[in-house]
Amino acid sequence: MVALPVRKYIKVWIEKRKNRTSTSYTLEWLEFGRRRFLSLGPHATLAFAREAARRKEQELNSPERQETLVPISWDDFMKKYWDTIYPGHELEPAARKEKARTWAKSFSTYKREKLAIESFTRLAHPYWCHEITAEDRERFIQKRLAEVDSALSVDAELRTLRLLCNVMEEWKHRPENSNPFAGKGKATVGTRRQRQKSAGKKAQPEHYTVEQIRALLTQATKDVDDDPASWNKKRLRTLVCFMAYTGCRINEAIYLEWKDVNWDSGVAWLYFKVENDLKTEGSQAPFGLPDRLLAVLREWEKEKTCTWVFPNSSGKPWVTAGPGYKHLDQLKALAKRAGIEHATWKMFRHSLSTHGKQRFGMTKEQVRAQLRHTTEDTQKHYTHDDLANLRDAVRGIDFEE
Repeated sequence: MVALPVRKYIKVWIEKRKNRTSTSYTLEWLEFGRRRFLSLGPHATLAFAREAARRKEQELNSPERQETLVPISWDDFMKKYWDTIYPGHELEPAARKEKARTWAKSFSTYKREKLAIESFTRLAHPYWCHEITAEDRERFIQKRLAEVDSALSVDAELRTLRLLCNVMEEWKHRPENSNPFAGKGKATVGTRRQRQKSAGKKAQPEHYTVEQIRALLTQATKDVDDDPASWNKKRLRTLVCFMAYTGCRINEAIYLEWKDVNWDSGVAWLYFKVENDLKTEGSQAPFGLPDRLLAVLREWEKEKTCTWVFPNSSGKPWVTAGPGYKHLDQLKALAKRAGIEHATWKMFRHSLSTHGKQRFGMTKEQVRAQLRHTTEDTQKHYTHDDLANLRDAVRGIDFEE
């Protein structure tokens, strides 16, 4: 931990500044190792400046002020916060999982707070916690808006920063009622900037149509047929098929092992692993494997090189790779060959939720079990109205027969 400067008696001095047509006075002092300034305006006299310096000096050295404020740097506060709220956060996944059972907050909350804190640290460069101001808040908003797709993401991070400043006040690292993120409209980027962010931005689809999924699978199969010796193309075809038929999260698929697949029962199991934490406790559950997918997996098993179902060339999970060789880059390239402009792995999850109910007759409970959602609200987020499904549902209605 960085040692804080020792508080000594603070001396305020007066600086005289000559302007083009007048003279002005500024108060200066040294506090916690940093120079501070207070301009007295263009009309202040020397007598006024001396009295202002006396009053400021009295304020800075008052016993009440010294007792209530415990200065701490941003980095030291963050270490104190993580160790207090999330003890064991720096441990390896297996050990951290055990520690996480004692946390008052969930692991997903920890990840959300960590992202907001890292973004604010990188963009606002805070030093003393008691010196974080509305200017830092505004600078963070402007820079962060340029990085994210949605202004709502920045709103969520502002709420985290509001919480942190409240904790600073509670721990006596900031004066009371000094939170720059608290108050009406302070924890949001504002309606005007939200509109500006979305203006002219084409809304991207959140799920694939049935025809698009067929096009992706057909193109992936064609790529394998054109180059049957390509291990990479067979791996991509199997992964796309797996994501389409199961609705898994991409990390769940990447960290799947062959031992997790139960061929006899036609299901696969997800477990917490040292290499990968699952998103929620409800994620640790089985999910069904359709017959068509089982056939593709059986064919891919012949190319087995290690215990992982979707490994890289080194026999480790296909997590990272060079540009153009990452699994998302490969999916986007495949989609373009299939005539699809926008493609993400998460769209498969939305697609199964949507088409499972509307086209394949799965009940709400069955879809929820397959996707391993813990709440109905989460399930609703993944279900969309698909026009083709709606058309097919009413195609046979005829009151005149």
